[in-house]
Amino acid sequence: MSDDNIRRVWTEDELDAALEAVNADVRTDEQVLARARAALMITTEQGETQVTTTQEPEVATAVEPRPRRSARRWVAAAAAVGVLVAGALIAQTLPFRGKAPATAEAVATLDRAAAQAIGAVDEPVGPGQYRYIATHAWWMATHDMGDEKFALLAENLMETWAPANEQDEWMLRRDVTGNRQWVIGTEEEAKAAGAETEGGWPEGEWRAKCGDFYSDVKCQNEGSWQIPTAAWQAGLPTDPDALFERLQADAPDNDRGGIELLVYAADALRSGLITKDVRANIYKALAKVPGLQVTDGQANLGGRIGIALGVDDGDRRQDVIVDPATGQFIGERQVMTDDVDGFKAGTVMQFTSVTTGVVDAIGVKPAG
Repeated sequence: MSDDNIRRVWTEDELDAALEAVNADVRTDEQVLARARAALMITTEQGETQVTTTQEPEVATAVEPRPRRSARRWVAAAAAVGVLVAGALIAQTLPFRGKAPATAEAVATLDRAAAQAIGAVDEPVGPGQYRYIATHAWWMATHDMGDEKFALLAENLMETWAPANEQDEWMLRRDVTGNRQWVIGTEEEAKAAGAETEGGWPEGEWRAKCGDFYSDVKCQNEGSWQIPTAAWQAGLPTDPDALFERLQADAPDNDRGGIELLVYAADALRSGLITKDVRANIYKALAKVPGLQVTDGQANLGGRIGIALGVDDGDRRQDVIVDPATGQFIGERQVMTDDVDGFKAGTVMQFTSVTTGVVDAIGVKPAG
């Protein structure tokens, strides 16, 4: 495809004007299922899982043959469903070979954020109240027609109401707003080529005890980085070195290196359920990620300003964005750093912002 077919691409600077898979190139079946379930449950780009219609920001990449021209396949960077499982592959590349340690600037930023998080006060959720978690995401959907490729960023809104007692009923509301930004091609060109242009992320409202919206077995999940239950958080190491080792052990080994650690940490932070002490410990553990550096000192996601810290694997960069003045996690983004597969360097592949609050009833939003 010629450069003439690549329409206006979002760069990092344009994030200020616009308000974001979860990203592992390959996973075991169990890991893929855990992330897919978490994607539908609370967010998530937390990136490129190829499924029939959808994919979550930074989810696992399952390899499938290039579709024929008549195929109708969207690869959406957001919320996948159960078809993720079939024959997941396992990469065998060592993750950190040749990577320098995190820069002094990145370590200082995370140390400051950790200190502020420890000193913060988690807004309590009393009996009958709910923690409200709003995830505002722009995710990439691509459609490969063989000799033509189309790609767009689509706006998704997810709202979760988590009760004070996680064993009680939760509610999840998902909405695809219809706002979109074409990155490769145009809607007219996509329609003319026979490509679907709707994206295909799920929409609707779900209720379930323990937040198990898509599981027949309720309240029996042990928790994970993607589903950070209170028990799972309580079982995490409090020593930063030990927590970093736990993060390394849980994240899949592949050629994405430190990016995978950022993705897994972001999965937990993005949930809106992480306590201040665990959040502080995660920041300290992230300071040990090889190749981590400050990529933007004034990153803007939905009007909230923070510092972006990222790892570049040579093709793309994964950022997490924190506010070191408050210790809050603001969101994440993924940016191409090289021209790959029709996407130009500087293209924003996905970005997500997260806000939380406490409300008195399920379905109610915080005032203001």
